[in-house]
Order: sequence, then structure tokens, then C-alpha cells
Amino acid sequence: MRNLDIKNFPLANKKTEEFRKCNVKNIIELQYKENSFKDVVNFDFDFLKLEGFNRVFFANEKIKDQNLIDDISLEENIITINKECKNPIIILNYYEDENTIFEKDLKYSINSNSDILIFEIFISKNKKNLINQKRDFDIKSSSNVEYVYLQKLSFDDFLDIKFEPSIKEDSKLKFFNFNFGASNAYNQFDINLDYANSNFEMEALTNISKKQEIANIVSTIHNGKNSSSSIKANHILDENSHGIFEVKTRVNHEANNSAVIQNSKTTLLGDDAIINANPRLEIFIDELTASHGATTGSLDEDILYYLQSRGLSRTQASKMMLEAIENAILAKISNEEIRNIIKEI
Repeated sequence: MRNLDIKNFPLANKKTEEFRKCNVKNIIELQYKENSFKDVVNFDFDFLKLEGFNRVFFANEKIKDQNLIDDISLEENIITINKECKNPIIILNYYEDENTIFEKDLKYSINSNSDILIFEIFISKNKKNLINQKRDFDIKSSSNVEYVYLQKLSFDDFLDIKFEPSIKEDSKLKFFNFNFGASNAYNQFDINLDYANSNFEMEALTNISKKQEIANIVSTIHNGKNSSSSIKANHILDENSHGIFEVKTRVNHEANNSAVIQNSKTTLLGDDAIINANPRLEIFIDELTASHGATTGSLDEDILYYLQSRGLSRTQASKMMLEAIENAILAKISNEEIRNIIKEI
């Protein structure tokens, strides 16, 4: 067993501004076993073996199943995707151990003129593991990448994951961010838009309850001309859960004609649920389009009343309204089969 070595832990301490609302004590005071790459016997994920999809399934960080039908290579921790790859890719990360630290990083290297969809899933069975990982994206010029991230870990697990995309000129990364599980989960994004016409978009949904704490902590720096970023998050918080939306965007002198959007919407279902939403802009040019904001409220009583007048119970009406929030985000995913998996998993 070992205590967490802060020097190797990308999560900053609470003295750092972006993390001052995070309850990191839950993570850093625990002791963890090294990953023994324990074999997983009952691995029932056949429903993810979709026809026409590339796939790599990891179990306790070992490859359990792999089927690459396109021009894709997996070497060490790097997945290289060539422009001839036309079919979606599913990456499954499944963890079945206890009090274990998992530290497998991955890098996606995407060649120029590519158009690809990646669906990465994090699921666990047991409890009090720490998934402490990083995802790098090297997206070459004139490429379009749609990345769907689904986190549904055990309610006793901890997650700290850092995303660092490099987006070259005339390229776009559209990032869908779904958080449903984990006791504490910290999604960190370090985005540098250094190239002309580089684009980053995020659509996030956090739907949690009990004592869960989920944070999206985003730093975006615009250096390239005509670069754009759009970061939108919806939070559905029940019981005494805690959502955190810390987003800072800096637009430097070189980034003329850039566009920036930051938006957080929160629906509080529990009396003790808390949201800390802090969208911030640092702008050093005049030629840009920018907006930011954060709203918090409960379900609209007028709509609830209307739905009840049509014969629904209050519980049914509430469920319908919450599903509408989720479906509005899911509808933006280009692949129907992936949308259905997120609904059912």
C-alpha cells in the first residue's frame, strides 16, 4: 500500500484557485495498492461489440478484447488514427479491484484530413479505486474529431483525469462529457488554441445525487487567429451532491476574430445540493465575439403543473423534464447507437 505522492498527482491542492471548492481530502488521504493487472473473468460487454465499430476493451488496464477494422494502430499507450478510418471507435476502460490506483494514460494521434468519432467509457465494479489518468489528443490539420466521454464508475471510486488536446489549424474537437458515477471526479482540461481556425467545443452533462462531487475545471488559451471555444455544461444535482464548473478562457493579442462561449445551467433537485459555477474571461483584444453566464434553479413549476394537468403524476412530469435536458445534449451526438448506449448503460 502507498499513500498518494502529490508530486505525481495532477490534481492541485486546495490552495490553488481552481480547486478551492473541491473536497480533495477524500482522495489524497487514502492508501492504494499498485495495479496487479488482476484478470477479469466475468467480462460481459458484448452489447458494446457493435457491427462496423473499431474497439479496444481494457480490463484492469490490460487489453481484454480488440477488433480494429480500419487503419488504426495501438502501440504502447498511443492510438494512431489515419484519415482512411471511417468507422467509429469504442474504447472501454473497466476496473474490477479494490483500493487500487490505475494510472494508464492514452494518447490519440489523429492524422490530417481525418473525420472520426471516438467513444470512451469508464466503468467499474468494485470500490475505492483511484483512476488517475491523462488523455492527450494530437489532432493534425483539417481534421474533425467527435469524442464522447462517459464516466459511470462505482459510487465509491475516485477519478482524476486530465485532457490535453493539441488542435492544429482548421481542425475541430467536439467533446461530449457525461458524468454519472464516482464519489469524487475531477475532469481537468488544458486547452491551447495556438493555430488559426482551431476549434474546441464541449457539451457536458453532470447528473448526480447522494454525496457525489463532480468538477469540470477548464483552462483555455486562444493564441490562433479565428480560433473558437464553446464550453457548455448542464448539471442535475439531487440530495446533497456538489457540482463544480470552473472555466477560465484567456484570449491573447494574437487571437484576432476569435469567439468564446461559456455557459453553465444547473437544476437543483435536493435542498442540500450545491453548485459552484465560475465562468471567467480574460480578453486582450477588441475583435472578438464572447459571452458567458451561469444560471441556477429548480424545475419550472408552470411546466410541471401543465404536465400534471395532462394526466401525469408529479414524479412522471419531473422525470420527463429531466430526460428532456439529457436528450437535448444526446441529440447532438452524430451516432444513434452511441446515443442509445448512453441512455441504457
